[in-house]
Amino acid sequence: MSKPILIIGMARSGTTLVSHILGSLPGVHIEVEPHALWKSGNFKYLSDEEYDADDQVAAQIRKKFLLNLGAKRLVEKSPINSLRPYLVHKVFPEAQIIYIERNAVRCIYSNYSRSLKKDSFKLSIILKKYFLYTGSKDLQGAISERGLLKQISINDLPRFVRYTARMLYLRQVAKALPFGPKIRNFAQVVQQKGLLYYHVAVFKAAQKYKAIYENLYGENMQVFRMEDIMTDQNEIKRMLDFAGLSYTDKWLSDIQASFDNERVKESSAPKKIDAEINDLLNSFDLVK
Repeated sequence: MSKPILIIGMARSGTTLVSHILGSLPGVHIEVEPHALWKSGNFKYLSDEEYDADDQVAAQIRKKFLLNLGAKRLVEKSPINSLRPYLVHKVFPEAQIIYIERNAVRCIYSNYSRSLKKDSFKLSIILKKYFLYTGSKDLQGAISERGLLKQISINDLPRFVRYTARMLYLRQVAKALPFGPKIRNFAQVVQQKGLLYYHVAVFKAAQKYKAIYENLYGENMQVFRMEDIMTDQNEIKRMLDFAGLSYTDKWLSDIQASFDNERVKESSAPKKIDAEINDLLNSFDLVK
């Protein structure tokens, strides 16, 4: 079996774009954000930072990913995994890690703006992800169709229901459910420090766990920047060559032409809040 390719990176860092690129290649099976599957055996925890990475949980997750894969190569992306390197390594110790980064201020602002829109656990998004498809219709390579029943086991169902109810309470009543990966005690951080502080905290946590990924995977991990991927064809080539994926010059030109130029410009546009984000980044001390 070919080594699985795992796309890791903060939410809003460009992981969907990369999954679109890789998922557009023949011979690839793309999995986009099967959150419930990665949460197997761990629905007692609300945060993504807390989990039990025992052999049984890891084997269950791995088995479902590899079932009916055939000759295709698994490519998977889940931004929440930016906070759980030990679980990922337990499930796929042989994987190649494509780690995606983005300008810190732009990444934090993008997550913050999604929180302001209350996009976390929005009913329409939940129904789409669990019963229709995950990914983006704007990026056809980044779509997968692993429904809820293909992600969780019967034994997990009661805890999944309780987990969902608790998350909906935090969203609808407590108003303390942020977008993106959830660090430990996320609701308290949001309530006490505010959303902007929270998203800087998540970014800092992801940086800490990135170093652990590097130690765990060594030469099987390489880092790529979203800004370079969007504008430099050679960076796409470097990524594909690292993954050992074949491509043609025509395919490369076509995939680059599929990028939305307006979205590329918008992703790098400065905002009024940038100075405040920079101040938090420069002075932030991650609470252990």
